[in-house]
Amino acid sequence: MTGNPVGTSADRDGAPRPALRRLRARLGPGRLRAVLGPGRLPHTFPLCIRCLVNPAGFWISSTGSSVVRRPWCLSCCQDLDRDHCDMIPFGG
Repeated sequence: MTGNPVGTSADRDGAPRPALRRLRARLGPGRLRAVLGPGRLPHTFPLCIRCLVNPAGFWISSTGSSVVRRPWCLSCCQDLDRDHCDMIPFGG
């Protein structure tokens, strides 16, 4: 079988492809790397559904409802009307 295996970037003689050679020449030695940018680490805790910044610490639902609970942080919970909302701490 002749040709390159799938996923390689070399010609039959092992030389890099022309486009890759031009890119390496333009960037200089050692500069050809994948630049992924700053990645976001996966959260091990939910973020507040209201501000999307602070870590949530409470489940908020409508009083008497057991269907929908949303994660909220303490600073956003301070504005809630406690007569209409149930506020349950995580793990509680």
